[in-house]
Amino acid sequence: MIRLLSSVMVLGLAHGAYAADVIVDYRDSGFRDAEPSVLPDERVRLVRIMAEEAPKALRMELGTDFVVLGSAAGAFTRADGRERAYLIQEKAPVASDPFPDAAAPVLVVVGDGMKARFFRLPKDVQYQRLVAAADVDRDGRSEVLLESGAYNMGESVTALTVVKLDPATGLATPGQVLRDVFTDSCDGGSGRKARTASTLSLDASSGGLVARRYQLKCR
Repeated sequence: MIRLLSSVMVLGLAHGAYAADVIVDYRDSGFRDAEPSVLPDERVRLVRIMAEEAPKALRMELGTDFVVLGSAAGAFTRADGRERAYLIQEKAPVASDPFPDAAAPVLVVVGDGMKARFFRLPKDVQYQRLVAAADVDRDGRSEVLLESGAYNMGESVTALTVVKLDPATGLATPGQVLRDVFTDSCDGGSGRKARTASTLSLDASSGGLVARRYQLKCR
């Protein structure tokens, strides 16, 4: 459910025509402040899957104390699939160090009656969480929406990346990047104090995601 905020003012469209169905809403403080988590039984299942089904190299890279940074349901490996994708990383991300020396993140896809599939992401980004899944390119299979963030000198900036999974190669390829979906300089020591938040929707005309940005009050 979309929560409308009385302190919101529209700044304008980031690109494209605005679509009515909001997939992600960064105006919602409950959403943007939520810690990524999975149920205990899901964690147990993933530990078993990593130990029994993951390639040896992957097990060596991520170890046994990996973190699970959220999940989403979708059709990731086939158009009619009923699956769930999990974001797994070696360690929890730190916003003040968005490019740590860590193993590449992995998306693990599981579904009833199928073996788990493992999709490696590039090593250059450690993501904050998996926030949603949607068929962004309209090919019948879901893409994964991953959040990354940075914090410096009292200012935080959040970006969202659309990641496409390729069942044939086992690769997870970042595509469209929506920058500044949430920005907050309200606690900065100097300069203009501001906070902006975006809603993200499917572009009804050309595919992809479209962002609509709003100005929020600092307090």
